[in-house]
Amino acid sequence: MIREDILQKFPELFGTKTVNGRTVNIEEAISKFARELGPEVAAALTARRKLLESPTTVREKYGWPKWDDSFEDPVTGRQRTFRQIVQGLIDNFLGRESELHWRLNDEVPIPNDAHPTKNPGLELTGPWYPLDMAFNALNSQAPQNMPDFEDASPAHFQPDGTPKSEPIGIFAALQNAKDIFEGRWTGRPYEVVKKGQRRSYEINRPHSQWPTRFMRPPSIHIRFDYITVNGESVPAAIAVTLLWTLNNYEALQRLGTGVYYYIPKIQTPQEALVIEKLLSRLEALIGVQAGTFKIKVLYEEGNAGRFLPAIAWVLRRRLLGTNVGRWDYLGSLIEMWKDDPKGVYPDPQSIGMAYPNMIAYQRYNALMMLMAGMKNGEFSQAAPIGGMAAVMIYPSSDPYGRSKYNPLALRAMVIDKLRERLLGLIFVPENTLASGEQPSLDDILAGRVKGRLYDAYRQSWVASPEPAYVAAGNGPLQVTLSELQSIIDAPRQTVDVKGKPVPAASSGLVDAERTLLESRGLLNSKGKITPWVLAKDAVSTPEKLLTPELWNSIYGVPQGDITIEHIQHAFYMAANYGFQILNGNFAAAIDDYELSLRFMNDLATYRIDVSWLWTLLHHQAAITKDGNLKGPALTEDGVVPAENRFAVKSGTRFTKDLFEKLWDYHNQWTSAFFAELDRRGDPGRFDRAKAPIIMDILKRQLLSPRYIQHSARVLFVLAEANKQEATQILDAIFDLSRDEIAKRVKSGTLSKTALRAHDYIHDVFPGG
Repeated sequence: MIREDILQKFPELFGTKTVNGRTVNIEEAISKFARELGPEVAAALTARRKLLESPTTVREKYGWPKWDDSFEDPVTGRQRTFRQIVQGLIDNFLGRESELHWRLNDEVPIPNDAHPTKNPGLELTGPWYPLDMAFNALNSQAPQNMPDFEDASPAHFQPDGTPKSEPIGIFAALQNAKDIFEGRWTGRPYEVVKKGQRRSYEINRPHSQWPTRFMRPPSIHIRFDYITVNGESVPAAIAVTLLWTLNNYEALQRLGTGVYYYIPKIQTPQEALVIEKLLSRLEALIGVQAGTFKIKVLYEEGNAGRFLPAIAWVLRRRLLGTNVGRWDYLGSLIEMWKDDPKGVYPDPQSIGMAYPNMIAYQRYNALMMLMAGMKNGEFSQAAPIGGMAAVMIYPSSDPYGRSKYNPLALRAMVIDKLRERLLGLIFVPENTLASGEQPSLDDILAGRVKGRLYDAYRQSWVASPEPAYVAAGNGPLQVTLSELQSIIDAPRQTVDVKGKPVPAASSGLVDAERTLLESRGLLNSKGKITPWVLAKDAVSTPEKLLTPELWNSIYGVPQGDITIEHIQHAFYMAANYGFQILNGNFAAAIDDYELSLRFMNDLATYRIDVSWLWTLLHHQAAITKDGNLKGPALTEDGVVPAENRFAVKSGTRFTKDLFEKLWDYHNQWTSAFFAELDRRGDPGRFDRAKAPIIMDILKRQLLSPRYIQHSARVLFVLAEANKQEATQILDAIFDLSRDEIAKRVKSGTLSKTALRAHDYIHDVFPGG
């Protein structure tokens, strides 16, 4: 069941363990859970694929659920309608102890170290392999850490050409966690050679001061080929969840903490039920009460939003909060509208978290968690969680001196977290306010208006452990309510960046920042913080809560331009990150020449770029502004697309021919980039032979009529393939029907690997 080389390299992860006084064999547990839950995973993914392929209009197939749609209660096994679930949510918010009423975490109390309202600050996300990444995470001042086994995970495959002595990263990360929690690295340095220099790392904080860990397992759509049951690949969510829990439960208990998870990419209550069954059965396996394992959930799928009350209800025994995030969420919105020529999205680069539809998304998330997390009038059972600040700090050793741009990253972090904190201020007045009355935070704190103020967004994400960067983000999240206005009113301070004044991290708001927050209703015209006023009567019935207007604010296609420059930028980011995936690197800092910053990329950013470019080509969308495709040039910031080479007029369609020009210009950039590395004597970290491979893959994928939901899975299966296998796999994924693939496999002209790749990437489950 477990591939032999995995067993040989990581024997401690497998075999028989004593967990909470019970004897458990890990291989047998994985097999049992895969047999029991595998069919439910397959059914959930089949439903996903059918929705994706449905010709029904967007507003119909992605509308709010029908009130009489019913969902299974994992606690009782009975069904409850969507109306009943939403009414129970409302009853909890209004303090009604009705038959339908429900709230989060009402059975097993939330441990203090995992409590979302008691631990304000940043959540640092990243891989735990190599080992120095885990050490940096534990040394960080971010109060929470998310060892990532999904989007920014170590690779779960071995790229073609990799020495067999190299470990598969995801198992190495699991082993690192086990070693750390069992104390094997306490007081012991880890030494490694990086860029020709020997470096030493050490955990320099006692375990009582470590950030609380919420492990992020892979989503249910990922499978591991080297763990099989009856010849079928095991869902990665099952394998990783069991390996983490059964190897670490005892050590985590000794450290005074528990087993906590960050669950990604749930789209429906059906999918949430799979996760609930997985965790509750795992709790039963080791003899702890259902609800002991606490989770946060990434609310990063547009499809999930319309089901959010029901998803929270299914997970109510353990859900601590739902996170908002730009990347997968924006990719999923592009995906929702992909078949509608009137629903083509504007440049994703221009749609930040302060965009109106993203503001609506964040407020809706806060509202759902507030309503589900109330108990006795207090907001104590859950909390919403903010999104990723993805720009990163340049090291002082950068060959082009780009660390000069770091003040931009620090200021971006401050404003990102300040906006989130302000969005989470929700005021529920005792009495109806006069029309147009908008009390300020000062008015509320001074008691000039009566009601309850809730402070919802106190946690948020960060991608870099750099101390100044973490401090910049922690500030707005950790400051008290009475001090929050002082961040806005602080004296203006600037730092010089290339001869221009840029607000310092500690500066009060400058005019542009103040204007933006005022336009989103977060400040009034006098610059005073204005919490969201939520009258109880406004959400007193299901129909008042989930309205057509709310749907439009979240899901309506935003206005904006489609420019050839941003098309080229999206391709640049996709190709550069795809190149790194093929080399086995899932967490990649890529130089963003538009922002003049390093930008942390993972599988979700690749999804945005590929989905958007596919949609543009699918509809031959019109460019809305005059612009130019740019050729490479060596600038003070390195080799970037900088020289205007090919003019593109407004109204030009993004056709295959224009795409071919874009493709050629990126090849020119790649050649110039590698030449510059050679000039500097820098061999680079990755195998250059992967560069033409990602270009061929992108051409096939973007020009194919077949849409792939999680596009990086194409790269997973091709990363390990040799040239002959890769050609067959590409044909099977993008050109051949399944019947034709099966026919060729039977005749011996196509490998079974190609058929497995087709089924995996398109979520096809034969016989299911």
